[in-house]
Amino acid sequence: MRRVLFVLVLIAIVVLAGAVVLPAAYNLAVSAALQHRYPPPGTIYKVNGYAMHLYCTGAGAPTVIVEAGLGNDFITWQKVQPEVAKFTRVCTYDRAGLGWSDDQPDPHDAKHIAQQLHALLQTAGENGPIVLVGASAGGFYARQFVSDYPQQVAGMVFSDSSVPDQVRDTTGAWTPEKARRIHRDNMWDLIKESSGWARLRGECTGDVEKGLDAWRDLARAKACRPAYARSGLAEWDEFWHSAAQAAEAHCCDDIPLVIVSRDPDRPNPGWSGEPFWNGLQESLKRLSPQSRRVIARGSGHHVMIERPDVVIAAVREVVIEVREHRKGAAPGTTIVE
Repeated sequence: MRRVLFVLVLIAIVVLAGAVVLPAAYNLAVSAALQHRYPPPGTIYKVNGYAMHLYCTGAGAPTVIVEAGLGNDFITWQKVQPEVAKFTRVCTYDRAGLGWSDDQPDPHDAKHIAQQLHALLQTAGENGPIVLVGASAGGFYARQFVSDYPQQVAGMVFSDSSVPDQVRDTTGAWTPEKARRIHRDNMWDLIKESSGWARLRGECTGDVEKGLDAWRDLARAKACRPAYARSGLAEWDEFWHSAAQAAEAHCCDDIPLVIVSRDPDRPNPGWSGEPFWNGLQESLKRLSPQSRRVIARGSGHHVMIERPDVVIAAVREVVIEVREHRKGAAPGTTIVE
């Protein structure tokens, strides 16, 4: 009887182990095959022993460097990059663990992200001058980069950038309870992807934003890669720390700065914090005496997707000002386009 019981327990352990290991191994194998079949454009550089993906197009100076939003990779900017490449050199990249870049052991906060970007640019020979574009939480990382490497940055553009003071929002958008809920949701995504069950359930389709269908195969190749979910979670968990770092960072002196913001009049069901956010966006003008703000009519948070024309125009303005060594018109103003 004991022998029978032992055999049954052993069978149960083997079945359970197979249920855990086999789907995870299947997911890794499929991910590796898809990434081999659909390599990203650009170059993979070894930076401090880790692979980092950089995609540069166009020619001319200054070079535009894009710092995407939290958990986003270079694909998010492919409505903007081709147009900017028509008038200057422009580079997008994947932060540690995102897209086609290896994860790294450092914290995923603004300070370390700025250091990794600087090391990547040095390795790639992209030494500036640069115009730095920061979207959403990428605005934190951009501010830290300017503070740490001011000699490289000649101009900036924010695309509905995060603002350090937003963590004090009392409207419910940034409460500790919401932070814990988002952490739990992201952790659950990580578990599903690491275990392989997300792929078995058909959840690794590689969804892309409207207008980016040409990039669907690449999006599918990176979908359900555990390092991606792990890095996105790490960036979120460091969001408050990155906000504090950005608040202390010395940015942006007297350089051209265009602040592109979403439309505060666009309906946003379930959130009453639009006036608060609009005020935060307006406060960014204090970062430089050469700043001005452009509200993208009808756009939500992802202005580079919904109104790429406004972002492209802002980048072009700053590039021309840097190139011609002149100050922009109407500093301190806010307009709607």
